[in-house]
Amino acid sequence: MIYSRRAVLKSLAFAGAAMTLPGGIARAADATTLRIGLSTYPAHFRPWINVGYAGQLVSALTNRNLLAYDAKGQLVGELAKSWSRVDDKTWAVELSDAKFSNGQPVTSKDVKWTLEKIAAEGSGAYMRDPVTHIASVEIVDDKHFKLITKEPDVTIPSVLAYPFLAIIAADSTGAQEQGIGAGPFVITSAEKGVGITLTASEHYFKKGLPTFKAVQITPYADENLRVAALTAGDVDLIDYVPWSAMATIEKDPNLTLDAMAAGAFMYLSFNGSGVFKDARLRQAVSFGLRREEIVNSVFYGRGAPLAGVPRPTVSPYYHKELANYWSYQPDKAKALLKEAGHEGGLEVSLLATSQYTMHSGIAVLVQSQLAEIGIKVNLTMPDWATRVTMGNRGVGDFAVQGIGIDTLDPDAANTVIDPSLTPTFLRSRNFEVKGLTELLNKGRQEGDEAKRIAIYAEVDKLVCDNASFCGLAYRATGFARRKTVKNLELLPDQMSPFSATLFDKLAIS
Repeated sequence: MIYSRRAVLKSLAFAGAAMTLPGGIARAADATTLRIGLSTYPAHFRPWINVGYAGQLVSALTNRNLLAYDAKGQLVGELAKSWSRVDDKTWAVELSDAKFSNGQPVTSKDVKWTLEKIAAEGSGAYMRDPVTHIASVEIVDDKHFKLITKEPDVTIPSVLAYPFLAIIAADSTGAQEQGIGAGPFVITSAEKGVGITLTASEHYFKKGLPTFKAVQITPYADENLRVAALTAGDVDLIDYVPWSAMATIEKDPNLTLDAMAAGAFMYLSFNGSGVFKDARLRQAVSFGLRREEIVNSVFYGRGAPLAGVPRPTVSPYYHKELANYWSYQPDKAKALLKEAGHEGGLEVSLLATSQYTMHSGIAVLVQSQLAEIGIKVNLTMPDWATRVTMGNRGVGDFAVQGIGIDTLDPDAANTVIDPSLTPTFLRSRNFEVKGLTELLNKGRQEGDEAKRIAIYAEVDKLVCDNASFCGLAYRATGFARRKTVKNLELLPDQMSPFSATLFDKLAIS
């Protein structure tokens, strides 16, 4: 299907205008219940599987990791009280006195069971690949265990803080798909497409938290309705604030916008089972895009072009030349098409979703811009849940993607740049970049930062030369709340979409 670029951009402009309309009168805040307007109903509640930020938000309210990041980007203990590196291949961990929501203590057995379930063949777990670097979990006693890695691995602490590595009570996923977590809330009712009710766990290990008794989650797939619900006072907090609404929210005396200017980012993943097995065609796409237009049209200027591997500019692993590798070079893109035998043109299919304008708007712009260099793009844009399912099945020649970086370790980017990892809707598949996996393994094993910087510079050059993914744009990422909601903090920069891990501190006045 061919979508009109003008129609989509017109709809984006209309959405922005709609945000200026006056909202309803907010009803009195209920200090015992936090009402969240969620961008979509999660595809399921199974732990460890990435179904997008909406699903992660629910998981963050019901589960906890061994480690986590705080608002300053520092690793802190959650279920783990302490952790230390014993030798090159051994990490020792001591658990805190935490309990699961059923009152059962969190023990080393639960950690071992969780990690083994994630590492199991066919688990579908987002973190399966890094967890398989762990050779064994040695239980010392209920509160102490050791992680023995196959090779030296300096990334283990950051891995334990990944949003999709929650510790679940052993054998609890049989009775209910989400299992029993150790988070501040428990799912007490859920009706697909209608809402989710959570109640506070009486066994949460952080004293005095949570400060309210319940969370009521209502999905609003239409982003304009989600903002309207916040403005009217029907909800207290929303995720995925549309960029068209940010300025209006900032001006509303009853609301607060919490956003990071360069939070998550958008990119294209490639399916090597078709024409994009040829790196020259992936490069042609990468050099044929005007990223500034994406930032200005889709994100209302609240973002920045992403023309290389995502690295924070303040990171020692940032290299300016590589960060701007895929500048707009249409003549080079056409030459690559010709070299690959497609001088007469190329027709491909692009998978996106109609549910989020950041996806649909980008899809239409990609379609329009690539047409200028001789690539005809046919769009498939179902609802989000269907799009995830289709992506996991490998539908489409390439796909529009959006994500944040899960940790501040440079190795975190491997989840989107290495197509040899376990297939998921979020990354490229069915082709190999020779030497990339080996370099990434080398980077994980190296403890000297100067040497790691050199290694990841090689990684980024290899990724750019082979276009194992195609960066598009950083985007401002934010939540919006009524001023009655207090204590909201964001994780730094590209981790900000995962800030729901800090929501246990929220309070309602």
